[in-house]
Amino acid sequence: MVCLRLTIPPAHLTSIPTALANHGFLHHDGRNMTIPHLIKGLSEGLSIGADFTASLGGLALRSAPNPTSGAFDLSDLIAIEHDASMSRQDAAFGSALPFDSKTWEQYMTVFNGRSTADIRTAAMAKFARYNDSLSHNPGFKYGAREAVLAYGEQALYLQTMGSDTISPRAKLDYVRALFEQEKLPFAQGWRPSTVPVTLLSVGAMVVQLVASGPEPVPEVGRIVG
Repeated sequence: MVCLRLTIPPAHLTSIPTALANHGFLHHDGRNMTIPHLIKGLSEGLSIGADFTASLGGLALRSAPNPTSGAFDLSDLIAIEHDASMSRQDAAFGSALPFDSKTWEQYMTVFNGRSTADIRTAAMAKFARYNDSLSHNPGFKYGAREAVLAYGEQALYLQTMGSDTISPRAKLDYVRALFEQEKLPFAQGWRPSTVPVTLLSVGAMVVQLVASGPEPVPEVGRIVG
């Protein structure tokens, strides 16, 4: 699989859609996307089901300058960025769109030399990011929307980079290639799952991630408080 580089600055995109565009599964310039095009690209590139993709595309379309046109740019996926992200800084500290190496390395530190991520370790790393934002960001925004997105991104990378959609183990080499290089890790031996990643599978894993967190109750209290 040949990897091309986007002709628009990758700082305007999130890592997974950027990787798909870099490999030609989405428009190379990241512009004039439609939900059907997104569905096709995410299915072929990452085996992500139409139900999940349509929800993602709907968020981007609502953020587009002209939603009635049915088209959006990948930069409109700013709608899915949030505080306590695994790879983007909180909005209070600057743009939440570019990949932020400091935030990312803090997230990765939790894995402490491991070669794979699983539900338990991803939950611990996600909770570390939550606690860091809670401690250092006076304007920390973390309601139900942010919690769902924060846990959902864990489930999404585990299922797309992992061995299955039930109890995946994602090689961290794959995960690093996806986020740091914005590439699908074909060269490292990765192949898309034969089982589609769906809203149901992601939702079920979010429940597992919450239950596997080191201190789920304080976070839930923050969400509903």
